[in-house]
Amino acid sequence: MLRYAQKEFELDKHPKESKATLRAHLLSLYEQTGEMPVELENEPPNDAVAYLLGYFQQLSTARQCGMSLNPLTFTEMEAWGRLYKMKLDSWEIDVIKQLDLIYLNTQMEH
Repeated sequence: MLRYAQKEFELDKHPKESKATLRAHLLSLYEQTGEMPVELENEPPNDAVAYLLGYFQQLSTARQCGMSLNPLTFTEMEAWGRLYKMKLDSWEIDVIKQLDLIYLNTQMEH
């Protein structure tokens, strides 16, 4: 799932001096040529853990920002859990924190 997420995060970035995401550029290329760019191929994660990506996306919309994106905090995760009446296992928290690290690293790459 982590490889899947990293690729999705990369596809959602904006190339330099572009208002469209890399995904949008590649989909446009696909529409023009009829050939699916290999960069869009991404094996979806196993259903047993795919829900964690959805949890991460919910948490990520509420992240704090300063001069740049800040990592998700345990406090934010705890508050999210209370609001949604979710009790995450420690391994689920670890996966969400790994997703966050991948997301932040992807966003910092130029």
